[in-house]
Amino acid sequence: MQHKLRIGKAAAAAAMAATINRKTKTKTRNRIKMRTIKILGFLMTYPQDTHEEVLGECAKFLRAEKWLSQKTLGSLDAFFENFRKCTLLDLQEDYVSLFDRTPSLSLHLFEHIHGDSRDRGQALVDLMKVYEDVGLFISTQETPDYLPLFAEYVSTLPPLEASETIGSIVNILSALAERLKNRNSVYAHVLNAFIETASRSPDPKAVEESLRKSCGNALSPAEIDKEWEEQFAFENTKQTTGMDSGCPKAEEMLARLNDFKEERI
Repeated sequence: MQHKLRIGKAAAAAAMAATINRKTKTKTRNRIKMRTIKILGFLMTYPQDTHEEVLGECAKFLRAEKWLSQKTLGSLDAFFENFRKCTLLDLQEDYVSLFDRTPSLSLHLFEHIHGDSRDRGQALVDLMKVYEDVGLFISTQETPDYLPLFAEYVSTLPPLEASETIGSIVNILSALAERLKNRNSVYAHVLNAFIETASRSPDPKAVEESLRKSCGNALSPAEIDKEWEEQFAFENTKQTTGMDSGCPKAEEMLARLNDFKEERI
């Protein structure tokens, strides 16, 4: 099965609505449930005006699929409310401050495993192969370890396997959630929702050890300058994989909410 990555802002509403009609109840249950992970991934992308247009539909799908607890859904309501009351510029500045300028909050999962070592380059190549094996092809503007993209891949898996796959990164997600909580960020609610879909609970000792290294505080100007200097040592990743580490556009993630083969927009 090939999952086409269509780009287009207009696809958003139809993409979310298309899961309603299915040929069998089993297909309906499995496919709809996978929307939860897709939506959570979308909520972690760089804010654009298209986000606000579909937040209501996102909330409806999350409640209808009943994978998340009422407590978690209530927390996500706080995330949605924050998005509605803040200006787009403020949301974007907050996102950049958190995820682009704070290495310990990076949404590129392998950075929490390999850092900026050469090992990450090979890990990216291996993960790309995993995506291609299920018919998922990404643009050159993304690295496969970017959390929203990883979530999109997970959403193509059977429910049990999807839960187990999220479980494999649950310690990273938990550390990220705690760091975001320390920054009083509503994005912590989205990470906690991810954790709830996992097949296992986080390892408290592993998470505590990670938090001892960094609690998620913002970098000082001097530290930011150092990070910019050190990133050039990692340019070999782009050369090796042909990928840029930029975040996917919101329109791309919106379009992918309907990337199953038989769904046509």
